[in-house]
Amino acid sequence: MSEMKVYCMKNGLNVDSLKSDLIYTDDPTETFNFPSWTVLIRHPEANILFDAAAHKIPERQMVLVLENLKMKKEDEPPARLRQIGLEPEDINLVVLSHMHCDHIGYIDAFPNAKILVSEAEFLYTMRDYGMYKSGVQKDLKYFIEKRPNWELIPGDFETKELVPGVTIYNFGRGHSYGMIGLMLDLPNSGKKFLVGDAIYAAESIGPPLRKPGICLDMENWLRTVRYIQKVAAEENAEIWYGHDLDQFNSLVKSSEGYYD
Repeated sequence: MSEMKVYCMKNGLNVDSLKSDLIYTDDPTETFNFPSWTVLIRHPEANILFDAAAHKIPERQMVLVLENLKMKKEDEPPARLRQIGLEPEDINLVVLSHMHCDHIGYIDAFPNAKILVSEAEFLYTMRDYGMYKSGVQKDLKYFIEKRPNWELIPGDFETKELVPGVTIYNFGRGHSYGMIGLMLDLPNSGKKFLVGDAIYAAESIGPPLRKPGICLDMENWLRTVRYIQKVAAEENAEIWYGHDLDQFNSLVKSSEGYYD
């Protein structure tokens, strides 16, 4: 799609976080910094946002995220959109890689958007909420009252074209109950494979392979890692990891330009 433009939007930085929460390390005290970011896809058929960042409202958020997240007003997704000439009302679709707190924070900011999420992710996350076991308990209570326009992606398909040049990949269980990725086919910049936290960083796959700090299903995480690597090789696609600071620093940010 020659008219598609892809913007990497910086939404703050998590600093001095325990590395073991994301990637296995022999040193349990080791800390590192990782980016919070979203991807905007401006497409002739729809404006699509991949993930919705974290937020800093104490009444809704996990204290740990609040303590570590360095987010300026200009980093908030609505502000980043306005910097490139869009309003939150212009977003048609929000695709959630999963429903952890640093990926769902602003879904209520886009009043005209459908919120796409794995059916398994939604159902099991809501089950945890009902049993008072969810890590996003406060966020879910808030969103239930806001009544987002959810659209659930069933688990009976592997890939599905969202719009021409943008394909949903259904990774299934692993880091969370149901992980979603996007393949972007850009004529000038090449294919970009957005995998979210299905793979945290290039360091995760090494070699050696480093298991994630948070993982519900290690067997399926390993299967997904191999699948992503296979697809990326076959499609000659660049993998965009969920929280790789070195990679993110190398990308063109929305304040600088875009990929097409």
